[in-house]
Amino acid sequence: MSTTFKKPSLSRTMIVVIILVVVVGAVVAVVAASMFLGPSLSVTKKNFTPYQSPVSQGSSKPSSMTVSNTNGGVTVSSWSQGYVMINGTVTARGFGASPDAITFVESNSSGNIVFQAILPTSNLFFGASYSVDIHVYTPASTQFNTVQIVTVNGDLQVSNISASSLILTDANGGITASNISATTMTATDTNGAVNLTCTSCGSATVTTTNGSVTMGLSALSIAGSYTATSTNGNINLTVPVLASCKITPNTTNGSVSALWPGVQLTNHVTTTIGTESAMVNLTTVNGSINVTGQ
Repeated sequence: MSTTFKKPSLSRTMIVVIILVVVVGAVVAVVAASMFLGPSLSVTKKNFTPYQSPVSQGSSKPSSMTVSNTNGGVTVSSWSQGYVMINGTVTARGFGASPDAITFVESNSSGNIVFQAILPTSNLFFGASYSVDIHVYTPASTQFNTVQIVTVNGDLQVSNISASSLILTDANGGITASNISATTMTATDTNGAVNLTCTSCGSATVTTTNGSVTMGLSALSIAGSYTATSTNGNINLTVPVLASCKITPNTTNGSVSALWPGVQLTNHVTTTIGTESAMVNLTTVNGSINVTGQ
């Protein structure tokens, strides 16, 4: 007598479940690959068409300029031409991402020059992302009224510019401003160091949350106000050794030092140097304050 054994068979429900698991797993794998590998597998760069704009050379109605970016750095420098030129590079990352998806606002209304990079909404499914690196060239001889440079994720680098008001704003990136001439100068950052050198600044306010502040002042205005503030970072100030001012250093967790002949600074105490009334306020929470006279 023989016994016949039947192989166990999968029910239709079990087969459907297995198929669904395989399909869902495949979809998850595709999404993960798109999000994490897409940007590295698909990168397209393209130089955008340069924008040119005349500037007012007269002192009666000087030009103003605003440049805004979201993802990417902004560099401003001078050149020998008599007009402003803006060029740069667009980078698109991820499957389906195209540099042509980025648009620009370009205008000059009554001498107010505006340039802004408009990034499309990122497609998270395909891991698409965009960035724009902007280069601005300004006439070396131009005195602007107001210059405002803004970015969110990227470095700001500004050199050899003259303006009544210079405003630099960043969130995630460093700010470097050199050879600046401005009646009022303001630099605000969140996560990044700020490095400023002024050939002639009537007043200067530098603020950052996570980063150091380095400020070099070639001269102090008689009634000028100079403020450097950080939450987590050192503050380093350099001024002329013959400068006259009132300096107030304030640090919670750090030291105060002065490399300045004949000058001794004390934490939370205002020290008067010379006879003029320029005010210098240096404040940090977690960091040291160093002042050098040279």
